[in-house]
Amino acid sequence: MIYIPSYIKINLALRVFVARQDGYHEIATLFHKVGPIEWLSIKRSTNFADEDAVASHNISISGTNTISRAIDFLRSKGIKLPPVECDVWKILPVGSGIGAGSGNAAAVLEWASTVYDAELDPHELASLGADIPFFLSKAKTALATGVGERLKPLDSLTGLFVLLVIPDKNISTAEAYRKLDEGRKNGEISIVPVSFAIYEALNIYGNLEKKEKVGLLPNDFMPVLKKESDFYDKFFNLCDTFESSLAWGLSGSGSSAFCLFTDRHEAIKAQEAVSLKLDEISKIFVLE
Repeated sequence: MIYIPSYIKINLALRVFVARQDGYHEIATLFHKVGPIEWLSIKRSTNFADEDAVASHNISISGTNTISRAIDFLRSKGIKLPPVECDVWKILPVGSGIGAGSGNAAAVLEWASTVYDAELDPHELASLGADIPFFLSKAKTALATGVGERLKPLDSLTGLFVLLVIPDKNISTAEAYRKLDEGRKNGEISIVPVSFAIYEALNIYGNLEKKEKVGLLPNDFMPVLKKESDFYDKFFNLCDTFESSLAWGLSGSGSSAFCLFTDRHEAIKAQEAVSLKLDEISKIFVLE
């Protein structure tokens, strides 16, 4: 049996552009890898039905999960993967905007690409999850465009501690995009130019690299989530009061929010304060 680490990501900036003909949206984002926080085990199947078995512990996975889709994808590429048994120890709920499911799939894909010496096309991988190419890259921090598969790796942002807060309400990616498109159709949410989005992301990266305070990070889903709950304003207002806090924002299409610190002790103190002052929390972590 092999144990595989699984990572998550946060978006240090996220701008969304118009939908393409295939239904996907082009984006410009600054990805930052965090973890590992979940773990998988994988081994050749020992059941007599000779079928794959994927089991989730702590949090159940309903429907077709990303791990099964990743295994099917590998076989569709001609990789002779035998039936496997895979267990995943889930900590993070679905709909959190931190790519936990994509991280699980990427862990399996990376294992298989190493064992079977397989080359995987980032554009094809993006059909499984737009952030999977980033998880499979060696970069800890990267500028991403396209649907997230076109990557420009950047020097890793180091010395940052992430206070990650997951509210007790989640939102599906599809629903978040639907509401964003609806808000734009009604003239409530604007679209920035692509060139500005890239400049903005790289400027944020430069400031964080120098450990300069940035404050609230740009994310086009912010108006959608703020309309659903006042949790975000309350959390971001708290972030602004913490010593050594650098930046704070929403990850992906939500529901997770985060705050970046330069000092682990200060991040832990902030974790305690947030836990005491906000009731609508499902999970809260300090990660690196």
